[in-house]
Amino acid sequence: MAKKLLAGAAAVVGLSIAMLGGVTAASAAPAEAPISAAATCSGAGCDHKDPYDYGCGASRSKAGEKATARGTFILYYSSACRTNWIEVPSYAGGPPSLELSVWDGGRNKIVRYDAAPTAGRHYGNMVYSPGSNCSIGYADWDADVAWEVIIKSSGC
Repeated sequence: MAKKLLAGAAAVVGLSIAMLGGVTAASAAPAEAPISAAATCSGAGCDHKDPYDYGCGASRSKAGEKATARGTFILYYSSACRTNWIEVPSYAGGPPSLELSVWDGGRNKIVRYDAAPTAGRHYGNMVYSPGSNCSIGYADWDADVAWEVIIKSSGC
């Protein structure tokens, strides 16, 4: 996740510099990830892909959420891409780790994503989960055998 956030910020700064013809004070990157207008993946081809880079965030809706002391975790569903992913808009941070995973019950497919355990916005990659398939989002920050967050979609 940190790579995604840093890459986005670097792109904003680079574009500002290029447009103004030199080094300037650039505004901070937006708090929300950019949402592309059209999806550029489909089916199982969306597995392990970034939901915002591939345009799936534009059709997102909440499939479930869970509030914790470290932040509110949200399981999103994209109607255009028929995918799910887990996101925490304002993670409190803290070591030793932050794993964001999502599972599709219809295919028994799990997609794991290791994010930096820093404070801020983090999200995992997508899993294709069409129709009324059961999808479950997981988060773990203790690097142990138990998930701290489990969010089930309505198909479960």
